[in-house]
Amino acid sequence: MSNLEIFLLIILIFFFLYLGWKIKEVYKNIKFYLYKRKGKKAEQKAIKLLKKNGYKIESFQTTAKGKLLQDDETVNFFIRADLIVSKGKKKFIAEVKSGKAASIEEINTRRQLLEYSKVFNNKNLILIDTEKNKIKKIEF
Repeated sequence: MSNLEIFLLIILIFFFLYLGWKIKEVYKNIKFYLYKRKGKKAEQKAIKLLKKNGYKIESFQTTAKGKLLQDDETVNFFIRADLIVSKGKKKFIAEVKSGKAASIEEINTRRQLLEYSKVFNNKNLILIDTEKNKIKKIEF
């Protein structure tokens, strides 16, 4: 093999590596877009279900600031609840989930709801299962 052939082979390898990296990026972007679209549809379905069951939508994607101490220093963070709803005089933090994630037995869902309860300082939580059309009241 001549030096020119080796050089062209190296260029070709780098080209295909770059092409593969770009294809992976496009795939990730498409996957993220579809995930967000599915989430928006689930939220719309949840809103209809809540209204049908007498809940009033107070706010969407409400952000709250939390803080923790780490080595005696305050560390701030933000969390965002899907919905704040009310029924009668009670306000609820509502989380919209589908599939396995809509189960309180799912560790990440449970932790998320516990964090909401603490940071929003509200024990009234709702987990909305959009696949089963269920509103589940959660208490810790």
